[in-house]
Amino acid sequence: MSRGRAAAAVLAVAAVAVAMWGIGFDGVNIALAAAATAVVAALVGHRDLGRDHVLPQLPAEQRGGHRHEVSQLSWSLTDRDGRVGERGLRQLREVAAGRLALAGIDPADDDAVHTHLGERAWRTLRATTPQPVRALDACLTALENRSPRD
Repeated sequence: MSRGRAAAAVLAVAAVAVAMWGIGFDGVNIALAAAATAVVAALVGHRDLGRDHVLPQLPAEQRGGHRHEVSQLSWSLTDRDGRVGERGLRQLREVAAGRLALAGIDPADDDAVHTHLGERAWRTLRATTPQPVRALDACLTALENRSPRD
């Protein structure tokens, strides 16, 4: 607590004690009220009431790196339940089509995609219901490991 706040606390305690003594309260009641006033003053003095505790934000044009973009992209892939929704699966299929084409595989040929990527990745690519994020990760890993590097 700063000196100014401590002085204000002492003045508040003294004011309460003098006011109660002037009214005619017993010493015990004055002591209890003074102690309560001191506690309240200490709490208020340590809690920066009324201050805004928001961390400063960098303007969008000063953000560096791609971390922000990755977090925005990953957020947009999932639904409220944390599962990859239809939009995310559609984007996954677009990425997969490009990677499969680089490997010389027709993305529409289920047998070739299944053979090239494996059962789990194939099921994720063909899924029509929201999928867990780890299924998306497994599919992307299969695409990365089994497709030629750019």
